[in-house]
Amino acid sequence: MRMMIFIEGTTFYTKFPLYLFTKHGYKPIGNAVNTVNALYDKEHGIYLCSYVRRSRYKFIKSIIDFYGMKYTEILCREKSEQYSEIVERIKPDILIEDDCASIGGLKNCCITNVKEEIKLKIKSVIVPEFGGIDDIKID
Repeated sequence: MRMMIFIEGTTFYTKFPLYLFTKHGYKPIGNAVNTVNALYDKEHGIYLCSYVRRSRYKFIKSIIDFYGMKYTEILCREKSEQYSEIVERIKPDILIEDDCASIGGLKNCCITNVKEEIKLKIKSVIVPEFGGIDDIKID
């Protein structure tokens, strides 16, 4: 099973503007690292999606590695890429993201603009922003 999990706001709390410059601006929410690692250990493909652009890939990788979160791949947007395009490219079975409360709500979620024929095949799990993923149920 392929799972795409958004990083900022879903599994990590971020402090602005520190998160742009240091891993110490990122802090796991609850037991997010253990939750993701348990899913990975059950042989789920874990695709972590980050707010940062591809040019900041090494930065976000250093954070994920610092906290010991396991993953199949870290996804970052290209310069003109939208999050929905990443979802459409990866076609995860499950997409876990936050509700984007601080940037206008559900209309800004990754799943919102995914093409309908792809969206129908994805189980979308939306958690409260900065609420973490400790209570998610994956069948």
